[in-house]
Amino acid sequence: MGVPARKSRMFEPTESLTRGQRAVEAFRFDEARLAYSKALEHAPESIDALRGLGYSLLQLGRLSASLEALERALHIDPTDLLCRLLMGRLCLRLQQPAGAEEHFRGILQRIPASEAARSGLIDALVAQEDLAGAKVQSESVLKDNPDSEVGHLAAARLAGFERDDAKALDHFSKLVRLRPGHPVHLYNRGLCLLRLGRFEPGWRDFEYRFAAGAVHAKLPDSPRWDGRPVDRLLLVAEQGLGDTILFSRFIADAASRGCTPVLVCPDALVGLLGRSLGCECVADSAASWPRHDAHLPLMSLPFVLGLGAAAAAQRSAYLAADPERYARWSAAIEAGPDGQRRIGIVHETSVAHSTEQNSCTRRSCRAADLEALTQMDGVVAYNLNVGPAAERAHRDLPKLRDLPAPLADFDDTAAVLQLMDAVICVDTAIAHVAGALGTPAGLLLPFVRDWRWVPQEGRLPWYWRVHATAQQIPGRWNEPVRQQQAALSATIALR
Repeated sequence: MGVPARKSRMFEPTESLTRGQRAVEAFRFDEARLAYSKALEHAPESIDALRGLGYSLLQLGRLSASLEALERALHIDPTDLLCRLLMGRLCLRLQQPAGAEEHFRGILQRIPASEAARSGLIDALVAQEDLAGAKVQSESVLKDNPDSEVGHLAAARLAGFERDDAKALDHFSKLVRLRPGHPVHLYNRGLCLLRLGRFEPGWRDFEYRFAAGAVHAKLPDSPRWDGRPVDRLLLVAEQGLGDTILFSRFIADAASRGCTPVLVCPDALVGLLGRSLGCECVADSAASWPRHDAHLPLMSLPFVLGLGAAAAAQRSAYLAADPERYARWSAAIEAGPDGQRRIGIVHETSVAHSTEQNSCTRRSCRAADLEALTQMDGVVAYNLNVGPAAERAHRDLPKLRDLPAPLADFDDTAAVLQLMDAVICVDTAIAHVAGALGTPAGLLLPFVRDWRWVPQEGRLPWYWRVHATAQQIPGRWNEPVRQQQAALSATIALR
């Protein structure tokens, strides 16, 4: 009886490794983590198990634990190139691009043609803002292999940093031809098309965002809406607060197709959107889906409705502040001297975003970059930042007034914005609230704009009272701020 038991234990690591690999292939990374951990109980120095565990933890976002597993593996076998590749990717996630570069270059010394390592090296150079070095690597890859996915992906990304969307589109179109049906390439092509104002094909390719892994929102198992009349249509907000506000403009278009829309959205928007749009709104923290007959991700409305370029047309205000909140904030915020304009200031995005890792795309600025706006004659500036950003603005801008109470939700935000004569802000949800309310907004944009803010035929899409100014040099805010200051001065002079 003892021999079979020993045999079972002997084969346990192999069986666990197989289960782990199958779980990884099915994207069930927590299941893979458990399988690789089980294998390590029987074979603590198994490189395959440590590598698999490190990869699974990396995919689960457990970066410290992933680092521990991969360091153990490399301590046992410093020559394991797959571990070094994973360590390079982990270093990028940990925002340690110099360490990532070292790992990728180490692999390339052994295998000069490794496209995975060359891809990682390009990403590490971009993260260190060595765009020239990344371009050299990209061109080298394409010279060696004109059909290289790594080369075309890198070239497209670098073209984006150069604001050459047509060139980026050429590379993504080439990738789609090389890998027909590949969701990542189709999605990226869609973003380029939207930036170029080619909305009809852009909305079509944008539908691949879920398959590409760009969006991870949970959706119900009900039928997907195809545009035909249904009783209750569930619309699921899938991305950030700003996108929920922006794409909620299309809910009325869906209702015109013979549907009763029900919107699932973040808790902080339920009151504002439900009241303003006249539709049922349910918090996305609810335990179950509301009763419905079909569903659709909110940002799929332009595609399913066939709106094409008309989707981006400027619209008049479609949100309104709650009268009771407006009255409460109106009593709390002191009116300035006659003739003075009240402006709101927002200098930071409220959440960490991948755009913040590169000066070409970084949306936030320093509070001090906006000091000139707070010192203008005829202006009383209010701090509309939240959390730590509000504290930084309070510290760095002596003339900036704090609100008498924190903003509890977007009903509060809307009420305060309607009390302002204007708001000057970076690319964050406040810009969308102001635009949807019809409050004049000066939008400060980085060198590389998000596709939502690319002018079409000389005009900014979506909102008729939002005026955007963008950096002409990456990371330099002085010129767009100066332009907003000049526009604000002209408005005050006309009063």
